[in-house]
Amino acid sequence: MDKNITSSTQACPAPISVVVITGPTATGKTTLAIELARRFEGEIISADSMQVYRLMDVGTAKPTAAERDLVPHHLIDVVWPNEPFDAAAFRVLAGEAATQISTRGKRVFVAGGTGLYIKVLLGGLIGGTEPDPAFRTAMREMAATEGPAAIYAKLVKADPKAATEIHPHDTFRVIRALEIINIIRSPASQLRSAHAFQEQRFVPFILALDVDRPELYRRVEDRVETMLQAGWIEEIQELLRRGYDPMLKPLQSIGYKQLVDFLLDRHPLDQAVELIKRDTRRYVKRQLTWFRRDARINWRRPEQFDTIVSEVGTFFDQR
Repeated sequence: MDKNITSSTQACPAPISVVVITGPTATGKTTLAIELARRFEGEIISADSMQVYRLMDVGTAKPTAAERDLVPHHLIDVVWPNEPFDAAAFRVLAGEAATQISTRGKRVFVAGGTGLYIKVLLGGLIGGTEPDPAFRTAMREMAATEGPAAIYAKLVKADPKAATEIHPHDTFRVIRALEIINIIRSPASQLRSAHAFQEQRFVPFILALDVDRPELYRRVEDRVETMLQAGWIEEIQELLRRGYDPMLKPLQSIGYKQLVDFLLDRHPLDQAVELIKRDTRRYVKRQLTWFRRDARINWRRPEQFDTIVSEVGTFFDQR
């Protein structure tokens, strides 16, 4: 029998238990994940779409070397800034990491605020939509010549529902949604609804940290200032010195884009900093909207640490 064909009588691998710690930016996910992983002898898979890039440490708030010494981390420093990486790549690498962690007898923790990455890891990925390089190139050229608003307008017209879930400046996701529409000749939102992300490789317990909005915004602003003091501008200067194109996807992300514009004399530093804080607050709102839609998420206050520890222990004991 072809070894690539699984017999119908062969048992499927048991789902892997995973604790997911998510929520908006600046809520303390990293600290909580490390403390839980230490207590329960686990390892952490980062679910952050920016921490996969090498040389981008300060502005992505990567765990420090000392923190990574305390608990093994995965999916950090995976690709160079000019190399492609997306949810599909994350799903494959994170799935492999989870299997390896579980095989070693360790607990699996996933920590990060990129909701799409968590969604595809736990529920699978929509199939039948292979990349169309020519279409992507055409859309990138349109965005470069006419501005991101031009391709976003196309998405609003073709799939208004999908457009409400994507920020107008998130060129990568706008192009991907348009690409799906171009391939399947129907709205991308319909394909997602039909798929429903129901794959079951994992049994998750999902926690999100709930911080009052004024306090969360204060944390956001403090974190921006801390990153600047830690050398964020110098980090970007080094990336540009190495020849990385400022239009690369990671360098167009929140914070990096504004500081790149400052370094290219497009606006002063104080304006760049205010734009970073404003756009991060807006991103926090989008994150909250995304996560509030997921009924599986258990929202807990940071001060409920003992409750969280008890709940995580119960979850693992039941598995």
